[in-house]
Amino acid sequence: MWKWETDQQPKGVMVVIHDMMEHHEYYTDLISRLRRSGYHCITGDLPGHGQTTRVNKGHITDFAQYTDRIDEWYKAAQEYGLPTFIIGQGLGGLVALESVKLNNLQVDGIVLLNPLLSFKQSFMNRKNTLKTSVRTSSDATRFNPGIRMKYFTEDEKYLERYENDELIVRKVSYHWYRTVINQMKTTTEHLDDFPDVPVLSILSRNNEIVDPYLSAKYVKRINSGDLVIHILDDGEHSIFQREDIEIPYYQLVTFLNMQLFKIGLLV
Repeated sequence: MWKWETDQQPKGVMVVIHDMMEHHEYYTDLISRLRRSGYHCITGDLPGHGQTTRVNKGHITDFAQYTDRIDEWYKAAQEYGLPTFIIGQGLGGLVALESVKLNNLQVDGIVLLNPLLSFKQSFMNRKNTLKTSVRTSSDATRFNPGIRMKYFTEDEKYLERYENDELIVRKVSYHWYRTVINQMKTTTEHLDDFPDVPVLSILSRNNEIVDPYLSAKYVKRINSGDLVIHILDDGEHSIFQREDIEIPYYQLVTFLNMQLFKIGLLV
């Protein structure tokens, strides 16, 4: 877990959850912006990702490993005594939703960036899809899920980083894939029971990993009195891993400011 504190008068704390296959270092630009906007940031690597472990890279035994990790980050955020928000990109969005519901996290808002609620089937070849539907000899056996790094972003700076990054997950275990698929199903089936928490979801129309329209349909079922959904006309799956992020960042800050205004911390 890492903490980045703002040099400004702090408005709140952001818990940042990265996507599948990558790790927290791809969010340093976003974190820098958030710090300049007056937010402390807490993040880290999810189990099986980044610097957490090399032995279990691309593998988890249970989805609770993810939610337990977020519970740790949330408790660290609470120590500041400030409004707390969670931002989750892709898999991080799925983890955020399940963490808030399962652990009853008292957050002031959730930001879902292309949340992993509906895989776009075109990216997954039929052979791998069929393999994951049957019991294999070893749950830990890895396979290439067919997700190309250019599906995350076509920004050359990030693509070069992906290419030379030894911490990027290139293969996942069959158990990881089945666990995530099952969690997506469970989460989407119970969104009606989600606590009344302000939610902002930003989706990319040009997305080769998740179906933005089906994901938006699921998000609309969240039991929230303050629900905002934006679908961007440009950009790939990773909302903030590109040069031009002014529009989504404006949408993000506007949502945060509105929540602070409602609780009387912003005038």
